[in-house]
Amino acid sequence: MELLLLRHSITPGNLKKQFVGFTDQPLTPEGEALARSKRENMPPVEAVWVSPLLRCRQTAQLLFPGLPLVEVPDLRECNFGEFEEKTWAEIQDHPAFQAWVNGDRAVTLPGGEDTDSFFARCQRGMRQVVDQAFQLGIRRGAVVAHGGTWMGILEAYGCPRREFFYQWQPKNCCGFRMEVRRDPLELRVLEEL
Repeated sequence: MELLLLRHSITPGNLKKQFVGFTDQPLTPEGEALARSKRENMPPVEAVWVSPLLRCRQTAQLLFPGLPLVEVPDLRECNFGEFEEKTWAEIQDHPAFQAWVNGDRAVTLPGGEDTDSFFARCQRGMRQVVDQAFQLGIRRGAVVAHGGTWMGILEAYGCPRREFFYQWQPKNCCGFRMEVRRDPLELRVLEEL
């Protein structure tokens, strides 16, 4: 089985270089245009799973018109808490932010999530998608989620391995075509999209 793992298209927060997690932002006109331009080069899929946030649903509808979307709550982006909709410049001196960007996975963002809990949630959501896809006999499906979500999932299941989980973050409306193997779960890169 194959899965296309895609990041949502451009949002207002992306343009402002903000940390946008649980805030339910729509796509910008540029984001809609980018998704439409990518549609013709997307491999055909039989099913689509999405984070329930609007930016992912809109991207999926533009890339795969006419297909129903299966929402997977565990694929939501990180809850950035007090850092939500802030830029790097606004929070760079905060001790929790410094620890977080330096890789302290146990630090809890003020009012938000710690990295380990976030990654565990995303991995649980991915296992749900894979189980459903295999049960349905899907040959190729698509999953539209967030940059942070893909980092958390691919750090655990992505092959070939990458040195840092940050190296798995795709650009907006980009991602990976993956071969899915089960027991143990493995997502092997076939192509970058």
